[in-house]
Amino acid sequence: MKNKITILLFGILFFNTTLHAQISTGAGGAASILPNSSTTNTNVGIGVNNPKAKLEIAGFPAINTTYTFLNSDDVWEKSILLNIGTLRENSTTTSSERLLTFFDAPPSNIFPKAQTLLAIVDRNGNNRLRHNARTNGDSNFRLCDRAQKIVLEVYENEESAFLTLNKPESYFTVGGTQAWPVPYKLMVKNGNSKFEGAVYVDTNLGIGTSNFIDGSDTYKLSVKGKVRAEEVKVYNTWADYVFAKNYDLKPLTKVEEYIAQNGHLPNVPSAKEITEKGLELGEMAKIQQEKIEELTLYLIQQNKEIEELKSQMKLLLAAPKK
Repeated sequence: MKNKITILLFGILFFNTTLHAQISTGAGGAASILPNSSTTNTNVGIGVNNPKAKLEIAGFPAINTTYTFLNSDDVWEKSILLNIGTLRENSTTTSSERLLTFFDAPPSNIFPKAQTLLAIVDRNGNNRLRHNARTNGDSNFRLCDRAQKIVLEVYENEESAFLTLNKPESYFTVGGTQAWPVPYKLMVKNGNSKFEGAVYVDTNLGIGTSNFIDGSDTYKLSVKGKVRAEEVKVYNTWADYVFAKNYDLKPLTKVEEYIAQNGHLPNVPSAKEITEKGLELGEMAKIQQEKIEELTLYLIQQNKEIEELKSQMKLLLAAPKK
């Protein structure tokens, strides 16, 4: 009788015969194949006497009823609605799942929340696509590779949702396709990108360049081009050591000799060094402050000498003339 029902369904679905039928949920056999309640209805229904689609299959009738099952295998055995393709070699339930299956499990003593499951496996019995959703609960979607490792996972619950590309060598391209090899993990090929929240980068960031090394130094941010900002804040040491009592403030004559020999101030990089190695803002600001503080000390020293000379001049002018 099973073969007769199969032939009948094949004729209905593929040869476009005028037969219209429902298949009841009774004991089976030819007596379970009944005309649709509207005899002009050419759709096929299983557990439905007035199907609205070419093939319509009814699940458990009462959504809010809690059903009783023996165990989890019993839940899936009685909840499977579609079972298509080659038999799975590693099927764990008596329903003998095939390559494509769809379950519609009601709330029960085994699983309190009703849930649906759509699964596709390969001929080795490995899950390749799986979608699961729980009534008033979370849902997830997974794609797996032939070794059963998750390639892509989408999960959502009441509070949040996330998408994960689980493989280390995963690439994500937006706005077009990229021929292999893909050079970057994330590519935006067309259109603008905008981040309205904070962006945290725990590695090097390049704008217009992928080179982060200069000499022996590696820079977290590298920009090829002009940088514009309203304010730049640099953390660095400062030059107040100049005011320490043991600071070696060179006489101006020695400074003059150094300038004559080197063409720049002591402890200040030359024009050649700046051209070749660039200007470090924090370090240069400290050096400039050092020179300002040295210059202040020279002025204080010079002022003392001037005041001493003025005192001596006053004494000379006040002395009686001979």
